[in-house]
Amino acid sequence: MVSIADRMEQAFLDYSMSVIVGRALPDVRDGLKPVQRRILYSMWESGLHPDRPYRKCASAVGEVMKKYHPHGDTSIYDALVRMAQDFSTRELLVDGHGNFGSIDGDPPAAMRYTEARLASLSMELLASIDEDTVDMEPNYDGYEEQPVVLPSRFPNLLVNGASGIAVGMATNLAPHNLGEVVEAAITIIRRPGTSLDELMDLVPAPDFPTGARIVATDGIREAYEGGRGAVTMEAVATTETRSGNLPRIVVTEIPYQVNKSTLLERIASLVADKKIEAIRDLRDESSRDGMRVVIELKRGEDPAEVLESLYRSTDLRTNFNVNAVALVDNAPVTLGLHAMLTHYVAHQREVVTRRTSHRLGKARDRAHVLEGLLTALDNLDEVIAIIRRSQTAADARVGLIERFALSEVQAQAILDMRLRRLAAMERAELEDEYQELQAVMAALEEILGDAGRLDDVLCDELAEVARVHATPRRSRVVAEGITADDVLAGGSAAGFEARDITALVTRNGYLKVTATRRQTPAHKHPHDPAVAVVRATTDDDLLVVSADGVGHRLALADLPVVPARNRGTALSGHLGTEVGDVVGAVALIGTDAVTTVSAGGQVKRTEVAEYTSSRTGELQVTGLKDGDRVATVLLSGDDDHLLVATSDGMVTRFAADDVRTMGRTASGVAGMNVSTGARVVSATAVPGGRDDAGPVLTVGADGSVKATGLDEYLVKGRGAKGVTTGTDDLAFCGVATAVHVTGDPPALWRAVDVDEARRAAGGTTTGLVVTGPVVAEQDPRRSDESA
Repeated sequence: MVSIADRMEQAFLDYSMSVIVGRALPDVRDGLKPVQRRILYSMWESGLHPDRPYRKCASAVGEVMKKYHPHGDTSIYDALVRMAQDFSTRELLVDGHGNFGSIDGDPPAAMRYTEARLASLSMELLASIDEDTVDMEPNYDGYEEQPVVLPSRFPNLLVNGASGIAVGMATNLAPHNLGEVVEAAITIIRRPGTSLDELMDLVPAPDFPTGARIVATDGIREAYEGGRGAVTMEAVATTETRSGNLPRIVVTEIPYQVNKSTLLERIASLVADKKIEAIRDLRDESSRDGMRVVIELKRGEDPAEVLESLYRSTDLRTNFNVNAVALVDNAPVTLGLHAMLTHYVAHQREVVTRRTSHRLGKARDRAHVLEGLLTALDNLDEVIAIIRRSQTAADARVGLIERFALSEVQAQAILDMRLRRLAAMERAELEDEYQELQAVMAALEEILGDAGRLDDVLCDELAEVARVHATPRRSRVVAEGITADDVLAGGSAAGFEARDITALVTRNGYLKVTATRRQTPAHKHPHDPAVAVVRATTDDDLLVVSADGVGHRLALADLPVVPARNRGTALSGHLGTEVGDVVGAVALIGTDAVTTVSAGGQVKRTEVAEYTSSRTGELQVTGLKDGDRVATVLLSGDDDHLLVATSDGMVTRFAADDVRTMGRTASGVAGMNVSTGARVVSATAVPGGRDDAGPVLTVGADGSVKATGLDEYLVKGRGAKGVTTGTDDLAFCGVATAVHVTGDPPALWRAVDVDEARRAAGGTTTGLVVTGPVVAEQDPRRSDESA
């Protein structure tokens, strides 16, 4: 007689362990749950490799369900989709083609519409799986075999994290940066006793696929130490000022696993309920260029205070609660960072050992065959005689074994040998192969016999995976304690992330600051050509210099970011004073010396401190001789070289430290001997004076482009006339690897390499814009040129 209570208790325990081990929790060795492992292995078996065409997801799901996972197609497709979503998975394991859902919570298309294949990183999970590196077990019906675990050449449990709910327990592991985790694993291999603090120097925090900021709190250390802790995430926001001085907040990154649509609905409900009254409009401008949620504020409202309110009331600030539970020897264990890496390293040592043993066995088997073939070739006449007098192949095999003390495998190889192997060249190839196998076997035996050598192999393979597949960190770690008052101080250090922007300045003093995009509409104001197109961030300061040498310092964080179609606003409106003469040059204020070059060839360098320490926005940048004017301004270090070009196609190169630094009002020294009727059109700094700093790009006023090696421009002293570029009417000459091309009528600017620019400029373009903070002076006769 069986007690119902005992029977139910045992059945519940059996069911619980089945869910824990067979469905919900990842294995510490490869970081995969069973359904994920079965999907990847089935796709590998089916040939859905990264270099093969995409196939319907329905086909992949059907194969998995037929062979390995008889739990319904929905669970399989859901797992496949998640491994293909770049907002869910830090490093994609499945390369999807089609609609795989969105960060707004939109569901993926049905599997009959989508296609997929393995991502390139998945091949590292499956590498050497056919070399007896892992145990295999029967599938659910015993007709197939499936891997118990994948070889996993990188720590996938940490890289992609995991989440799952079992019976009585759950797991929630955060994703991390591949390069950082690999470096930590190598450190564990080399120094098993590495402390947690040392590991956290390498892996400071998780790295979420959606970016956002991570606040450095004690919860991160608690998660790495004991497997449980909270990681605080905050959305990345910037401030802009639209026309009419109306402030706005622009959110460009949101915390991991936050639904954007739900987030917007929450903000809208706070506004509707009058819990936040400072917001006048809310819209989603996200596109292929990235996320952009715009929160328009009422006039006079403080963006920092509104953002703090949104952090407190919405998922713009949220926690990722780490519960690092994984299977260790088929039992659930809560693991810290050191423990996870240690278990992974132990798995990799076993994988490399088994793979090496497998390869050694294959090499020995082949060497054994080659020994028999070489023996036969050494006794060829006798071998032929034995075969000829034998009645059957079996008799011949027995005769060869008895005569030459061969194994059955060797004897069969001799009987299968083609007649062409009897040629002298074929024999030499067999001997060479045998010698190569001896060297291979010696290397493999060394790995098996020396633990240090095995670790060297493991470290080299891990480093190669990181070299090929690692990407920069997406989630930036910021200090704890950022407040609204800090944000009011401005800049990225105060809480608002510095934003990439593009500033365009025209000759007549109009300034336009736009968000940096892949394509920027061309400048379409022929009466006011552009002087400079500057790639910068909202943390930078801009130095605008008029042709008469007066400079104006502008903080880009204080300037409104406007749509690219706008013309911009007059500089006088931002400065509170007239610019005076036409704008001659523009530069970003950095750490190197501010260098001015006049149209007559005068060069002057001034320490940047003389600009940053000035309390006024208007200051004298350089003195000028009668009739001279500013041609360009740039930054140069003492180790740089200066490349100065004139309109008649002459270029000179000299060391920047040939020009001593002097005060702002000095007129400088002779940098180039400019011919009568010509003028300086451009100057550029050669970083470190290196000849490999990049090609020299020359742009003619007719739109022609030529790239020349920098070593063809020899270093001369100051005041030289220079060498000719072969272009009589030069618009720009400088070190550059890419240009922006505009057409007629003006098309979209797009960055192209020099070779493509040369093709594009063949009679169809009317203007070229050189990428970089300093661009050449314009010929005002050209309507759309922005050299």
